[in-house]
Amino acid sequence: MSAAGFLPLVRRWWWLLGGCALLAALVAWVLAATAGKTYEAEAKLLVGPVNADYPTLQASGALGRTYAELAHSRHVVVAAARSAGEELTRKQVDTAVTASSNDVTRILDVRVRYSDPEAAAKIAMGLATHLIQLRRQAPAPEADPVEALMREPAIAELSRARQRGIREAAIHVVGRSPAGDLHLVQGPVPPRDAVSPRVALLVLLAALAGALAAATYVIVREGASVIPDREDSLDDFEVESFPPSWLDEARGGGA
Repeated sequence: MSAAGFLPLVRRWWWLLGGCALLAALVAWVLAATAGKTYEAEAKLLVGPVNADYPTLQASGALGRTYAELAHSRHVVVAAARSAGEELTRKQVDTAVTASSNDVTRILDVRVRYSDPEAAAKIAMGLATHLIQLRRQAPAPEADPVEALMREPAIAELSRARQRGIREAAIHVVGRSPAGDLHLVQGPVPPRDAVSPRVALLVLLAALAGALAAATYVIVREGASVIPDREDSLDDFEVESFPPSWLDEARGGGA
């Protein structure tokens, strides 16, 4: 059906189209308003130093993916929830936390979805704190380059004052790598608006669906009303195709 042919139907049945759209939107609004709401809190952490040499920055970007995997691991999520005073179900432990890391910016983005906005922010903060603690508790490397340098014969022959200065300089230059350090750059705040259900979108889609259903009914009904009855059409065909005078002549000739 063309647009020109559909416009008269809209003018004739506008009350049905509008009523069905309004009714469907109202039902969707009631269901969405009474459904449980989900809130999302977000925390952002910087992996590695703000400025460093290229190898350190590259290592920090790679370590960001490791931290992202740790952030939504079961052990870390459960520990963060307990520190926030919340008990998560098995399904919530698996689905409540998402984490992603950017290799270029080295920003670790941790998101927590929960039914309570305050609890969602607390869990996100607990995750950030737990990850920072994991970094601080990381064991030192077995091979200490500073100690290996201090055992060199040329340095061992120096005075203790010079050895102390060399040790401090070596620790400053080749000490513990800052590539895996974590710094909280954006703490989580309790969200004001829920991320689901999206009431406005659901109401709009329901209104469109209601209008579409009404339009389908109107098209089917109007299309059925213009189809002629089959028996009447056959009778008309017999009368028009075989006029009485022709039938009388045919009967007389047969006799």
